[in-house]
Amino acid sequence: MAAIIFDFDGTVADSFEYIADFLAYEAGLEPLTKKEKEKLRGQSMAAIGRKFGISWIKLIRLFFKGRSRMHIAMSHVEPFEGMPEVIEKLHAEGHELFMLSSNTVRNIHAFLHNHGLYEYFLQIYGGIGLFGKAPSLRRLLRDQQIDMENAVYVGDELRDVQSAKSIGLRVVAVTWGFARPSALKSAKPTALASSPKELLKALEEL
Repeated sequence: MAAIIFDFDGTVADSFEYIADFLAYEAGLEPLTKKEKEKLRGQSMAAIGRKFGISWIKLIRLFFKGRSRMHIAMSHVEPFEGMPEVIEKLHAEGHELFMLSSNTVRNIHAFLHNHGLYEYFLQIYGGIGLFGKAPSLRRLLRDQQIDMENAVYVGDELRDVQSAKSIGLRVVAVTWGFARPSALKSAKPTALASSPKELLKALEEL
């Protein structure tokens, strides 16, 4: 049995379209076409913001504004195909599941309840700082009395990989979120998964 800590946006929840539309609106752009959105996939919120001409200072403000407004859109945010089944199977196998994210606890709770996934998670850690998750990962392990060697973090961004590695925590990077696969691979996570099926296999083999 292991403790498996999931990131939320870009890992479990496919919130890309909400974030892309929100940033385009705040940048004063016309609504994005489906083709334009697909070209932006695999890029972080910061990278999309820069492409739209949003300054770093404004982007930080929008990070908090976007989280607050996202609650209205949660009924339209779907899980990535295959992720509910992964979560259900890991829970059935006896693993302890947690979620740690920069999104708000309120938004995460709404999403999990909407998709019948809330019961599978022991604790939700939300509102994590924009610049790094390492302190929060340490706090989660300490609060839950989990040994480092019995835990793994699952995330989709470079900062997820970097934060976990900085404290000696194993990390599986998934390629369907907010970072390009090549960048994730270069960060040298413990494992790299390009589909929920590969993620489940990687977690079961760690």
